[in-house]
Formats: sequence, structure tokens, C-alpha cells
Amino acid sequence: MEMKKTTLLLGALLAMAACKQDASNANDANQAQMEEAAGDVSTDATEAGPASPDGSAPAASEPMSEEPLPGAPSTASTPPSSNNPLFNLTLQSGQAGMVRIGMPIEEMKKAYGETKLRTIDHTLEGTTTTAYEVLGERRRPDLRVEQECTGNACKVSRITVLNSAFKSQTGVGIGSTFGDVKKSFNITRVSPGESNFVAISETEKMSFVLDMRGIPAQRWAKLKVDDIPNSTLVSGVMLY
Repeated sequence: MEMKKTTLLLGALLAMAACKQDASNANDANQAQMEEAAGDVSTDATEAGPASPDGSAPAASEPMSEEPLPGAPSTASTPPSSNNPLFNLTLQSGQAGMVRIGMPIEEMKKAYGETKLRTIDHTLEGTTTTAYEVLGERRRPDLRVEQECTGNACKVSRITVLNSAFKSQTGVGIGSTFGDVKKSFNITRVSPGESNFVAISETEKMSFVLDMRGIPAQRWAKLKVDDIPNSTLVSGVMLY
């Protein structure tokens, strides 16, 4: 009887040892599968790249613009100078950059190339005509060019300067004061326009748009040159 009890106890101990071994093997197998799965996920994440903050797929990065910044070293065949339209920021009577009053439109297109010009619809005093924008850094409009046509022959009729980098030889341009303008140009009269107020130099055929926010529009029609404060800022320049 004693021997039978010993045999049963030994069998129970062996059975328990076998169960522990099976559980250990199962745990090892599960651990291996988890590590393998984690490796797969890590590989997928590396190949996919980081997700956007909202969980969407990351957008493809855009290439940096190769367009030179004003004043930066140029890789173009023409070096930075007034002969290169990309760097010509001169402003004078009848001309801004490479664009001249009376210049054939086809000549302007050749000077700047298609990538530097954009055709637009321009509305003035209720009439819409075709005009052009000369584009600068990051396709920002630097100049607006209006035209007059006889048949198919079109010439530049007016130039509006939109970029403050364009300056006269004395440094006058957008951002200058009215006092600076009077020192460099013969201002013959001031006048309200369709939606602005301009100081006009009839000798140079240039108009300087003035920032008149400090003077009520009801008074504009009665103002003379001497009524405009010298500190009034220039917000635009037009050549005609």
C-alpha cells in the first residue's frame, strides 16, 4: 500500500513538471512571434516615414525654388546687373526695370520670357483690358503693365510699380515720404483718382500714389500740393 502511494506521488510530480515545460515552451514561442511582429511593424514604419499630426499620410516635400533672391549670387548666364531683367530694379521717367513706355509688347516678352510674365484682366474705370504682370521672387507681381493696341501691334502705355525694391537714382520709391518725392521730382499737382490719391509730376510723366488714411476723402478734391504733409508715405508709383 505504501509503495502504491509513492508511485502515485511520483507520477503526479512528473505530470506537473511536464506541464511547466509545455508552458515555458509556449511562452518562448509567443515571445518569438511578438518580436518578429514588432520587427515587421518597425520596418513598415521606417519605410512609410513619419505620419502627419492629423494621422494622414505625409505630403511629398516640394523642391526648393531655384529662383535667385534679389541681390543673391546668380547662376544665370547674365550676371547680376541692370542688363539682366531679374536684377534690374531701376525706376526713372518712362521706365521701370526693363519695361519702357512705348515698348512693343513682343519686345517685353522677349526680355523677360514666358516664366516672368503673367497675362491678367485689368479693370479701370469700368473697362476691362488685357494687361501683364512682371513676376519677381516666388512669382510675386513686381510690375503691372498696361498696353494700347493698333490692330495687332501693342505697346506699353502705363506701368504700375508694385515692389518697393524699385528705386530711382535718389532712392525714391514705394515707402518713401512725400517730402522725399518733392526733393527729387517736380510735383505739379495732386488729385484724387478712381480709388486713390496721387501726386503728379507732369514733366517726368510719373504719378505717386499717396497713403491718405490720415485725411478724410471728402477733402481730397480741394487739396493742393502744399496741403499734403511731407510725412505722407508713397504706396505706389505709376509711369505713363
